[in-house]
Amino acid sequence: MLGGVVAAALWLGTTPATAEWRVYEARHFQIYSESGEAKASELAARLERYDKLMRMATGIPDDNPAKVRVFEVASTDDIERALGVTDSGIAGFYSSNSFGPFLLTPRRIEYGGDRYFTPLLVLQHEYAHHFMLQYFPATYPSWYVEGFAELIGSSAMEKDGRILYGAPAKQRGNELTTYWIPLQELLVKDEVKDFDNYGQGWAITQYLTMDPARAKQLRTYLALLNAGKSNKDAATQAFGDLARLNADIRGHVQSGSWTVRPVKPEIALPVLTGSRALRPAEVALLPEMVAFDDDPLSAIKDNGEREKQAKRRRALLARIKDKAATFPNDPHALALLAEAAAVIDDKAEVDRVTRQALAIDPGNVKALVRRSLFLSDQAKGLAGPARTAKAAEARALAVQANRADPDDALPLFAFYQSFNLVGQPPSPAAITGLESAVATLPDIDEMRLVLVEEYARAKRWRAAMTALAPLANSPHDSPQRKSARERMAQLVAAAGGGASARSPAT
Repeated sequence: MLGGVVAAALWLGTTPATAEWRVYEARHFQIYSESGEAKASELAARLERYDKLMRMATGIPDDNPAKVRVFEVASTDDIERALGVTDSGIAGFYSSNSFGPFLLTPRRIEYGGDRYFTPLLVLQHEYAHHFMLQYFPATYPSWYVEGFAELIGSSAMEKDGRILYGAPAKQRGNELTTYWIPLQELLVKDEVKDFDNYGQGWAITQYLTMDPARAKQLRTYLALLNAGKSNKDAATQAFGDLARLNADIRGHVQSGSWTVRPVKPEIALPVLTGSRALRPAEVALLPEMVAFDDDPLSAIKDNGEREKQAKRRRALLARIKDKAATFPNDPHALALLAEAAAVIDDKAEVDRVTRQALAIDPGNVKALVRRSLFLSDQAKGLAGPARTAKAAEARALAVQANRADPDDALPLFAFYQSFNLVGQPPSPAAITGLESAVATLPDIDEMRLVLVEEYARAKRWRAAMTALAPLANSPHDSPQRKSARERMAQLVAAAGGGASARSPAT
């Protein structure tokens, strides 16, 4: 996610004084909105239907993991202020941090442009990214990652609740008619320049998903990639004649003939199961919550870029401190303050805030987890019995947090770190807990990278590469992706470059 310093007036004072920020609970979502219950219910129902559509299409069971927070803001201007950018064209985004996965969506788009490019399309697109990473993280070519998201985003909903699965991506029409990379090139090369992941990616994914014979080939192709086959071998074994495949898909693009399946996903009603008003501290800190980014700075190898991001985080911490001072005993304000201090390694502030939070509420799970991680880090600098005792203290807090909320993934991570950070061999339960934590919150890079290194220490090279693949194969260029690809190359070399290892897919 893009980092940024948030404008003071973000979201506040932009709506009628009678508007009230509330969080509405649905099965898979928490909707943060000031639009009222009717609008929140409409948005939740829409998202729940798209969630059900993807479960029907992929066979994923409904095991109801961590809910996705959806922050509904007034306009794209609010999004840009949150990210500290201007004229970006960003109409919504998906990200995740230690508070869990979240989506940001506007009620209106301020800039002109394609009438088909709507906030709801972006919301559906971004949720598809979450769904893919949450339920089937693996090695995917970038055209499929974005193509799948465009397939879901473009599947329009009718007034009766039916979803036109596979509906044409009208917002990509110009790109499709102008740019096209032959599949004989795209599917066999490790890198292709000037490729449109969104337009052509949608066209390829739509055709391969909706044609029954080709859908079977697509499943085979993805399985071969994840089994370690090269791009060329996976494509030719699964699809056969790539020139013929290219001609078939290109023909659909040129004729505008696409298979569309109307589907009406049934969801439980009422869609909203409860709501509460946000406390004043939660409302005041909404902009900072959205801007908070805890991706490891260590993944950024460029010194200038790393310092730039660190400066943004320090500025954000200063803003959180200013606002939290108005709400000295609010658990949310203290939790966000502790997390923001931790990501810039402000140990003194983490110590102070976690002590304060636990003095107010000894059972505060967020504070217990952050305190546990702080003590583990302290133990790392000690020796002998003092180190062992400090690690045991950290471990006890992680266990207490887990008992307070067994469904929270972060206590499991803290428990593992009470071994890992002090150089003690993690217990089997700690390793299993770390795996469970990553499965529950797969988009927290820090936890995923720790799991990669756990597998690498055990020389479980295939498992390490599989865990790293979602970062190394991200369709978006970033310092984190670059770092992940460098580590992937090291894992491939350590594994001997055999069939169990493969380079990131383009």
